[in-house]
Amino acid sequence: MINDIFKVFGEQTAEILFEIITECMDDYLYIFDLQNNTFEISQSAVERFNMSKNVLTDAANEVMKVVYEEDRRMLAKHLADICEGRENVHNLHYRWLDKEGMPVWINCRGIVIIDQQGKAEYLVGCLNETGNRRRADNVTGLLGGPEFLAYLRAQKEPITKGFFMHIGIDDFGAINSSRGADYGNYILRSVAGCMKECLSDKQRIYHLVADQYVIVDLEASSAEDAVALKEKITDKLHNFIIAENYEAIFSISIGVIDAATFCEGTEECRKKFEFALKQAKSMGKNGFYIFDQDDYEVFLQQGRIIATLRNAIVNHYDGFEVYYQPIVDCQSEQIIGAEALMRFSMPERCEDGETKKEAVVCFTDGVYPIIGRDRIDHSRRKIYFERSCSNVL
Repeated sequence: MINDIFKVFGEQTAEILFEIITECMDDYLYIFDLQNNTFEISQSAVERFNMSKNVLTDAANEVMKVVYEEDRRMLAKHLADICEGRENVHNLHYRWLDKEGMPVWINCRGIVIIDQQGKAEYLVGCLNETGNRRRADNVTGLLGGPEFLAYLRAQKEPITKGFFMHIGIDDFGAINSSRGADYGNYILRSVAGCMKECLSDKQRIYHLVADQYVIVDLEASSAEDAVALKEKITDKLHNFIIAENYEAIFSISIGVIDAATFCEGTEECRKKFEFALKQAKSMGKNGFYIFDQDDYEVFLQQGRIIATLRNAIVNHYDGFEVYYQPIVDCQSEQIIGAEALMRFSMPERCEDGETKKEAVVCFTDGVYPIIGRDRIDHSRRKIYFERSCSNVL
């Protein structure tokens, strides 16, 4: 068999052979001709890093342009040691620049090939991203987030039905704290197993981060399908807890969004995906929430109010006003005092294509609960006191 492989490879040109190997791996294969100062790397590296072509004819200078500035001196010294025979193995962790000019940690490894005169001729090896997210999780035995996205992007037709079920284990940190990480991993693996047993052939499950999972169903036609699956999962987990003699009692919260949301863009889908689970957890343990656009708009509006409030505080409390309501003694019909009331106004949110509106919207009951939650109530009290005192004086 091995001779047959060599025979097949021997019939191919160097370019075709290089292409065959690079297509079979996620890492980036490279060949550095040290004597002729040329460098060739997998074409996929051109799509990822700050380089315009995969063959560099002035390698000593062009490779350094891809390397993060702080790491260039270290790499130049190591390559000089290779060329002068002091090193015959290349294995460094350093940074390359991506298309946006941001540093990306890589591990670049290779071996030096010596010519007949004993001089370094080639450096051949591969580099991989050390900070790249894992495609699978060994604890749960499930594929991870990158594969979840790859599955969705691989759909031949636009996604028009189905749902994403975002699942999180409630208070999982308490399990880790009380029983240890090994038992916590056991729970993560067992929860994944229980949920997997509840799925149909058309449903898939992925592990995201920590205690979070996602179930994908691209065939479901109604929310009732998600509700039915939720009931199956909670029953299965309840039976697991009993079988474990209640050593760990836990629940899961579930947020559900339409799978068609993915067509709105990855980032928009991620925001709604995270919002759904957050809403479910806000209901208490064992929460279940199906995404509602009206709820999401309220959430976004609260975020805009918070951002405007913070900006107002930075800009000398612009938008805050104090009004006075007289307090009248009924018997004497005389004003005996005044109650100071604070109001905050912010510009209306303009729709795309509209000019900025002059009208302002005043918030009272809707603002102050948000202020308290955002921990900027102290600033509100400060301006409230200062303006009240200045008006009295």
